[in-house]
Amino acid sequence: MTSTIPYDPFPEEEDNNPFSQHEREQEIQQESTPVQQDVDDNQPHSENVVNTDDHSKKEETKIAMKERINNKLKIVIKVTDVERIGKMAEKRENPIVVFDVSTNVRTFRSSTYKKRRKSYDEFKQIFKFLKGELIESFIPTLPIQYTNFGIINTEDHDKMIKNFQEWFDRVTMDPLVVRNQEFAYFIESDFGTYVPINKPTGQITGLKRRTLKQLAPPYDSVTDLAEFRPLVKSIYLLCQDIQEKLLRSNKTKKAMVRQEHAFGQGFIQLDEHNNLYKRFGKMLKAIGDVDSIIATMDMATLYDGIQWIVTDTYMIKEALTDRHLVMRELLQAQQNTKLKKDQATKSRTKRDSNPLKVGEAIENLEVASAKEEELTTQYERITENMSIERKEWLEWYDSWVKKTIKEYSLKKIEYERKKLALLERVRSDVRRADERGGLSRLGRDVTSTKGSDVSQSVEGDSWTGEIRHRSIDEVERVTHTEFDKTLEEDGLDDLESTSKVQEGQKDLLDARNAASLLGITSF
Repeated sequence: MTSTIPYDPFPEEEDNNPFSQHEREQEIQQESTPVQQDVDDNQPHSENVVNTDDHSKKEETKIAMKERINNKLKIVIKVTDVERIGKMAEKRENPIVVFDVSTNVRTFRSSTYKKRRKSYDEFKQIFKFLKGELIESFIPTLPIQYTNFGIINTEDHDKMIKNFQEWFDRVTMDPLVVRNQEFAYFIESDFGTYVPINKPTGQITGLKRRTLKQLAPPYDSVTDLAEFRPLVKSIYLLCQDIQEKLLRSNKTKKAMVRQEHAFGQGFIQLDEHNNLYKRFGKMLKAIGDVDSIIATMDMATLYDGIQWIVTDTYMIKEALTDRHLVMRELLQAQQNTKLKKDQATKSRTKRDSNPLKVGEAIENLEVASAKEEELTTQYERITENMSIERKEWLEWYDSWVKKTIKEYSLKKIEYERKKLALLERVRSDVRRADERGGLSRLGRDVTSTKGSDVSQSVEGDSWTGEIRHRSIDEVERVTHTEFDKTLEEDGLDDLESTSKVQEGQKDLLDARNAASLLGITSF
C-alpha cells in the first residue's frame, strides 16, 4: 500500500547533539539564503537590479576590503636613473629604469633593495598581470617609452625619471598591489628575467568579452560608478581631440619655421648692400629655430601629458566594463539559484519522489548558492574598492592636468621671452640703419644707443607698470639663448651691449638689494 505522505529525507526532528549544534546552524543559514532571495524576487523591482541587503553588504564589504582597513604595510620606491643602451630602436622602445626599494611587506625577502634594474618590457609584463588579476582596482597605465624631447638628452632623461616616479607612487598607494605576490617577484627578479609566475584569472577576454560589450549594461544602483564611466569616456574622447589639434598645430608651426628660415636667408643674400641685412637675416633664422623649439616643447609637455590621461581613461573604462560583466554574471547566478530552488522544492513535494533525484537537486542548489555568494562578494569588493579609487583618480587627474598646463605655460613663456630678447638685439640697428634713415625719417632722434633696448632686467619688464625683482641668473637664462655663439660668429655683437648693461646692473646691487632679491620668489 502506497503512502499518501511524500517521502521526506530530512524529517523535522530536533538534533539534541551539542557537538552538532554549530553545523546545524550553518545548514539552517544556507537553506534560508535562497528562501530570502525568493521573497525579495516577489517584490516589484527593475529587471536588471542586483539584489543585495544594505546591512549585510556593509558588513561583508568591510571583511572583503580588510586590506584598506588595516593598511599598515608600506613600500617606498625611489627612481634614480633611466638608461638607454643597445641599438637606436632598443634605446627608444625599451629603456631601463633603475630604482631603490624600501618596504615592510612580508612577501618580500628583504626590507631594502638597491639599484634594481628593470626594462620597459618587464614593466609591460607586470602591468598586464596586475590589470588582469586585480579587476577591482584601477591599475595606472605605464608612462610612454620616450618623450617628444627626443632620446639621449637631459630633458628626456629628467622627464622619464619623473614619469616613472609618478607611476610607482600611484601603484604603491594601492594596498592590493602592495600585497600581491607577483609584484614582489617583479621587484626581486634579476634584470631581464622576469616573467609572470601566475596567470591572471579575473578578466574576461577574447570573443566572449567583445560579444558581451555589445549588450546594454545592467542597472547600476551605485550612482557614483554609474556616472563615472560616461565621464571617463568623455575625457578620453576630448583628450584625443586635443591631441589631434596639437598635431595639426605642430605641423603648421614646422611649416612656418621653414618659411622663416627662407625669409631670413633672403635677407642674408642682400648683405652686399648693407651689413644690416645679413645680421637681420641671421636673427630671423634664429627666431625660426626658437619657434621650432617651441613646437617641440608643446608636444613634449602638453601632448605627452595628455597621452597619459588618454591611456589611463581607456584602462579605467575597460575596468568599469569588467564590473558590468561581473554584475551580469551575478544576475545570471541569482536566476540560476532561483531555478534550482524551484526544482529542489518540486522534487521534494512529489508523491513518488526519488531520494537520489532529491539529493541531486539539493546538491545543485547548494552549488548554485555558493556560486551566487562568491559573485556577490566579488561584486561588493569591486564596487567598494572602485568607489575609493574613483576619488583618488579624480584627485590625481586634477593635479596632473594642473602640472601639465603649468609646465607647458612656463616653457612657452621662457622661449617667448628668449625670442623677444633676440629681436631686441637688432632693434637699435634697424632704427639707425644709416645716417639719414631710421627714426630721423619720423622726426625723432635716438637719445640713447645703450640700455634702452633691454626690456627684461632685474627690475622687471619694461612694458608693465609692476616692479618684479628677479635674480641675475633668471635674467641671463632668458636673455641668453642656444644660438648666441652662432650669432656672435656672424658678427651680431649687440649681445655685448646687453651684457654691459647687465654688468652695470650688477654693480648697482648692494647688500640690502641682494638680500631682498634672495627673499623674493622668481617669476
